Amino acid sequence: MARAASAPIVTELLLKCSDGVTIAAQSWKSPGKPVDKKANTTTTERILCLHGWMDNCRSFHYLAPSIVQALPHVELVALDFPGHGMSGHKSVDGPSLLLSELVYYVAEAAEQLNWISSDAKGDREGSSSQQQQFTIVGHSMGAAVGCVYSAAFPEHVDRLVLVEGGGPLARKGHDIAKHVRQHVKKRMVGNAHPKEPRVYPSLEKAVQTRCFTAKNFPGNQWLSTEASTELVLRGSVPVEGSDSGALKFRHDPRLLWPSLQYFTPEQVDAVFDDVQCPTALILAEDGWPFDEDRAKATVERLKPVVYTTLPGSHHFHADPETADRVAEEVISFLSLLSE
Repeated sequence: MARAASAPIVTELLLKCSDGVTIAAQSWKSPGKPVDKKANTTTTERILCLHGWMDNCRSFHYLAPSIVQALPHVELVALDFPGHGMSGHKSVDGPSLLLSELVYYVAEAAEQLNWISSDAKGDREGSSSQQQQFTIVGHSMGAAVGCVYSAAFPEHVDRLVLVEGGGPLARKGHDIAKHVRQHVKKRMVGNAHPKEPRVYPSLEKAVQTRCFTAKNFPGNQWLSTEASTELVLRGSVPVEGSDSGALKFRHDPRLLWPSLQYFTPEQVDAVFDDVQCPTALILAEDGWPFDEDRAKATVERLKPVVYTTLPGSHHFHADPETADRVAEEVISFLSLLSE
């Protein structure tokens, strides 16, 4: 894979949202100021990376620098969603995770980054400005959020890359009462009797546990020690008063509660129909076992420019043995549409 000579500039960011939640993020930038000689203006290609459920921005620890080094004049930002990584947690007086709410935090982050203006959040549907467009690269849950954001704000997004994610998880409409019941019961118990985070005696033990957890998910999934280490380092804190290296995860435990609401298949199809930008759909051979009917609907409605399945598991973009191939596909897609 061809890479630029200079290493990208990496910066930690804190983005304060209007609801008081602080979003943590990491930024990778190409060195120097990119200049469009014809227009005599500064031009930067903007890419926003959105991670999966219970992950954090270090899910892109390999993919992000690979993209920035391979493409000219890139500013790439990977977010920690609320309750994940180093971001703040949402207030206890509401549900901790609704997919559509995460779209709000993407919009807040984009404005804080000055990628979109306040006017761009209004009802100017169909308005488009090159200075207010960016690419979304989403993994798993982040891919679902990216789909919904791209559908709701098509004027903001010029390209959409779905990595091991085929849009929002669909559930049958007649099951809505069951989902509400499950969430309410868990929420009442969880609020009344909150549990203390588990303490891990060492980083090694926490990493092993994260790897083991991946194997419990559907399909033949696994997570490499290298990828697990990146996620754990970002998503944990030392235990106060411990001098033995003990740590605990800092994620919002409410993320483990059943969701209050799901999209129906009809709603997911409507989201796909409203996505206007070119898309790439990159899946793993041993990744999440997507429902065949939903996978077919995803391809038929999104009509991805790139649709491929690569060796690896659900986190193949972060595992060193498989990440190169994923990076090559993403870079090829972005390069093709930049020409």
